[in-house]
Amino acid sequence: MSMTPKEFMKAVYEIAYGEDAYFRGFFPEEVVERLQEFSDNSLILEESSLEPEEYEKLDEQLEESYRRGYMDGKKFALQQQEAK
Repeated sequence: MSMTPKEFMKAVYEIAYGEDAYFRGFFPEEVVERLQEFSDNSLILEESSLEPEEYEKLDEQLEESYRRGYMDGKKFALQQQEAK
């Protein structure tokens, strides 16, 4: 399989930021930073030597944290709309 440089960049952008990321205006530096963050986080988890059950708990904690952040963000957006 042979990829052109543009196909390679599109694939790398999608790994970093999802579908059609290449066309959404991300700078190459942002993509590299995001991939480095993925790599760093992966190494942290790999070196933590967690058991499978502990990963499940971590997933639940991350999901709950995301939900709280989403609710806080939604609340903030509503407050901003009310302030106008």
